[in-house]
Amino acid sequence: MKKRILSLYLSAMIAVLAFTVPAMAAYASETAGEGSTAAPMQEEAAPDSPYFDSETGDDSAMPTDAAGQLISPETAQAIDSADVGLTDLQKATDPESSNESAANGASDTMAELEETEVDMNKSTIGAAFDNAYQFDKEDAVVYLSEAAVIKTEPSDDADDMLTLEKYSSVRLTGSNSLQYWEVTVGGSIGYVDSAVIIRDASEVEALKEEDIEKEETEALSRKEQEETIVEKASDGREEWAQALKDSRREELANQTRSLSWNGPVLSRSKGSVYGPSGKETYYNLNMSGCVSNMNRRGYYYDVWVRNDGCKMFGDYIMCAANLGVHPFGSLVECSLGTCIVVDTGGFAAGNPNQLDIAVTW
Repeated sequence: MKKRILSLYLSAMIAVLAFTVPAMAAYASETAGEGSTAAPMQEEAAPDSPYFDSETGDDSAMPTDAAGQLISPETAQAIDSADVGLTDLQKATDPESSNESAANGASDTMAELEETEVDMNKSTIGAAFDNAYQFDKEDAVVYLSEAAVIKTEPSDDADDMLTLEKYSSVRLTGSNSLQYWEVTVGGSIGYVDSAVIIRDASEVEALKEEDIEKEETEALSRKEQEETIVEKASDGREEWAQALKDSRREELANQTRSLSWNGPVLSRSKGSVYGPSGKETYYNLNMSGCVSNMNRRGYYYDVWVRNDGCKMFGDYIMCAANLGVHPFGSLVECSLGTCIVVDTGGFAAGNPNQLDIAVTW
């Protein structure tokens, strides 16, 4: 760095001298030869010149140029000033120099030059960066293997221009060995991650077919899962219904009387009582014909026997009644519980409100 500063200073001094010395020499020659054709005479030193010795009258110390011609005191002084300035600069740039003021001045000069150099380095770095993102020119339609963001600059930190869907087509205008490539979308230049670019249209079609197969597989899997859930739910409902039925059946099996009747209850020992709907009697016959008749009428219930001997059709005790008063399928309350009419008999003509209860007694 010191050599650079010294070189710059010397170049400036040489330029000044190259212009000043010939000009002043020409002026002196022109002045001396004005009105005369004789060779120019050496200029006499003035009595007040620093080169004139007043005691001896000697002016041999008068400065001359490289050709031996006298030069003016002003020119000599300029040269001396240049030498002094150069010497000061050398001293200032010398680490061993004790001239603190000159060193400070030189340090300022060096700082300015270093700052200039930093700026130049930044420019150089910028140029190198620009060169690094130079693109090989292209002009081709390409496709995106997945949804991608188009950037305003070739950088992850750049702003998003827009987002394109999977398999969208764009025009590729520049590529390189780096991450982002240059594309044109809607007349605007943007940059997209090169990893998602597909050049071959046939490859896009193959990927689309894979997507369709994948969607079909996933749809089938979802359907199977839904069917499994529905099946489990159905099984659960059936189990719940069966559990409820079993619980209800257990309650009914242990029932011995109507829950809403506080009067006498029909039994083997009490062959006839008056219950909540009228006179009650009982009979023990094969009820299969009655059950078939009820099935034809749309009644499908389990046939079973309660713990106290009552013959059941579903949740109800089977009975015979006057069909004009209680048609088939009617629910009628008796002293033993709720009955369902599945039969009739000759008693109905003489006592239309009588119920004949089917039991195993």
